[in-house]
Amino acid sequence: MNLTPKISILLSTYNGAKYLAEQLDSLLEQSYTNIVIVIRDDGSTDATREIISLYALK
Repeated sequence: MNLTPKISILLSTYNGAKYLAEQLDSLLEQSYTNIVIVIRDDGSTDATREIISLYALK
C-alpha cells in the first residue's frame, strides 16, 4: 500500500512549444515521483501538440 499522496499537476498551454519541453523535463526530474501531469492545450498552432504526444509516451 502506497501511503505517499498522489499530486496532480495541471498545465494549461497555448502555443507553448518554446518552453513546454523544459517545463515537463523539470517536473519529471523532481525527486517526488507519485505525480500525474494533465496538460490542456487551447488549440495551439505550433509544435505544442507534438511535444505533448512525445512526453505522453514516457
